[in-house]
Amino acid sequence: MNRRILVTGSTGYIGKHLTSRLVKLPDTDVYGFNRTYDEKLPANQCLEGNLLDADLQSWLGQVRPDVIFHAIGTSPRSPFDNQLLVNAEGTRRLLQALVDNGLRPKVVVVGSAAEYGLRDEPVDESAVCMPEGEYGIAKLAQTQIAQSFARRYDLPVLVGRVFNVYGESERHLAVASMASQIVQAEIIHPLPAELHAYNLRSSRDFIHIDDVVEALLALSEKLSYLETSGQVYNIGSGQTTALSTVLELLLENSRLGREDLKRVELRLHGIQKEDISWADIGKIRQHTGWAPQVSLTDGMRREMDYWRANIAEAIPVG
Repeated sequence: MNRRILVTGSTGYIGKHLTSRLVKLPDTDVYGFNRTYDEKLPANQCLEGNLLDADLQSWLGQVRPDVIFHAIGTSPRSPFDNQLLVNAEGTRRLLQALVDNGLRPKVVVVGSAAEYGLRDEPVDESAVCMPEGEYGIAKLAQTQIAQSFARRYDLPVLVGRVFNVYGESERHLAVASMASQIVQAEIIHPLPAELHAYNLRSSRDFIHIDDVVEALLALSEKLSYLETSGQVYNIGSGQTTALSTVLELLLENSRLGREDLKRVELRLHGIQKEDISWADIGKIRQHTGWAPQVSLTDGMRREMDYWRANIAEAIPVG
């Protein structure tokens, strides 16, 4: 009998990359739960709906998944009440539906580095969480609910706390914004062009989406849930890089000549201040053997290639 894997949020950014990887595995049936239909999956293996009102108990009773990747979430730009409802209450309803069905699949919850807040040194999983924004608060509530179910009901639940993920088809964060603007500048004639960016003095732990997917798989496959249920694992590169350095790497991979680069005007927005997010990834390395494989240099080259192939979808400048 094939292994059954459910991905909640399989049309979201992390979820769609994870699903694309899972459907290539042998002897595996992949199911998706989303607000909209997932074209990557057969119609009878998708449930469309909202975590807050879908008949999860009935559907989970039919699917009886062996593994669940809980990747549904909200944008940091969503209203706070919606973030709390989806991340916290949605997670509670999912896990309660498992309990009510007497199901105990392995559950990997996708968390966020925003739960920690900003630190000036590598942060490990034992650190006290001090989120600075509403998104981090909502994701921390999600983690605490997951840990509560692990303790109260002996559910095999883990949290993969993802740092600054980037990669092909991501459209909303700094790397995608800068890369798409540079690609637009490559085809603008005549120059000059403007490149808009926010805080280039901030430093983040950038992790490629391919490495995130492999880390989540490693958490589901290589851990003993009897010993590690309820634990949190950082998923990052283990390095912190200034956004100014990221911009330099993107420009190095551009097709603009030296004289062209001089005619690209950098326009900075917002407050320019030093702040740092940085993962200690010793725990996931030790427990699973996972390590990131995509270097930042290679990742930025791939980012530029992606936007050249998808220039029609480029993020508007300004």
